[in-house]
Amino acid sequence: MLARIGKELRHLPLGIYLLALITLFGLGVGVYRLVAGLGPTTNLNDAYPWGLWIGFDLFMVAFSGGAFTLAAIVYILQMHEFHPAIRPTVLTGLVGYSSVLVILIMDLGRWDRFYHFIIYPNINSALFEVSWCILLYTTVLISEFSPVVLERLGSRRTLSLVKKLTIPLVIIGVTLSTLHQSSLGSLFVVMSERLHPLWHTPIIPLLFFISSVAAGLAMVIGGATVSKWVFQRTLRRELVGELAWFLPWVLSFYLVVKLGELLAVNEIGLLFSGDSYSLLFWAELFLGVVIPTLIFSFRTARCNRLWALIGSALVLFGVFLNRFDATWFALKPVEGFTYAPHWMEIAIQVGVLAGAVLVYTLIGRYFPLFEGTIHPDEETAKVPVELGRQTA
Repeated sequence: MLARIGKELRHLPLGIYLLALITLFGLGVGVYRLVAGLGPTTNLNDAYPWGLWIGFDLFMVAFSGGAFTLAAIVYILQMHEFHPAIRPTVLTGLVGYSSVLVILIMDLGRWDRFYHFIIYPNINSALFEVSWCILLYTTVLISEFSPVVLERLGSRRTLSLVKKLTIPLVIIGVTLSTLHQSSLGSLFVVMSERLHPLWHTPIIPLLFFISSVAAGLAMVIGGATVSKWVFQRTLRRELVGELAWFLPWVLSFYLVVKLGELLAVNEIGLLFSGDSYSLLFWAELFLGVVIPTLIFSFRTARCNRLWALIGSALVLFGVFLNRFDATWFALKPVEGFTYAPHWMEIAIQVGVLAGAVLVYTLIGRYFPLFEGTIHPDEETAKVPVELGRQTA
């Protein structure tokens, strides 16, 4: 047994060892942060109580939105042709939410009381609802992913029971994810004095939800190409194009809602002020919404691996920028206060991200994660079914 493990360790790619080293370093810094407190290990202050960590958390929650989006498409809309993408996407969601929970522990001043929202409920707090939804949804993701582990262990009876619970779990998961994706935006409704008007709006929960759907779809589309390179398993190009068909509609809806809200409250002129805030907004809008909408509006681009990856990467960058704008870049400055991440904040964040990639890679290597996907060599085979929505 030990000889087999040693042989396997010798054949692991160098990248896995590098990820493990980065993870361990971040873990060590994280332990020091928990012992020393926020003061010596971060540059957070009274004017900037949220910084690098919360920005990444909000992005990772949106990035992980592919799990509930794809589950709704496959099980609720009955579009079963996308089923091969379910397992990798659910694992992405699970790993993403787990990394969010780790960073949230790091961000709490009294991390040792992280469980207090369970025994001391504050039903008037948006964070109370968000905390419960994230906790419960992570539990649902564990349940949805459990068939992969059970298959590997050969536990047929338990596997059969879990599969019977798939539809109820999906319904619960979609409900919980919808609630907290939007409720995260509710945290910024009360920040009218700090958050720039281009981002502050009473409908920011709706905008957060729509953008999370777009980010989730982009994650699945881009992930199909990444898994082709890393694991030699992927979705058929036609399926990627079919899934990408949804993105222009979601992005266009987001654009109409956002610009419509600015017109309704007579703030559209702020787009042309020429200051740093307007430049940030235009970057977010063009890079993350307009250009990807144009790319995915054409069938040839949707079914092209490179263009699909570029388009999905732009969507994810736009959501990334949006979340950091809301939590950091678009906050009005306070005299006497500045914020730039401490090196320990960066080390912990990089360590958590490296750990997430490491876990995903190892599971993809040793568990039946890519059931129903194809080897890249099979992609040249002709698919007989012509999907009607792929026409431009």
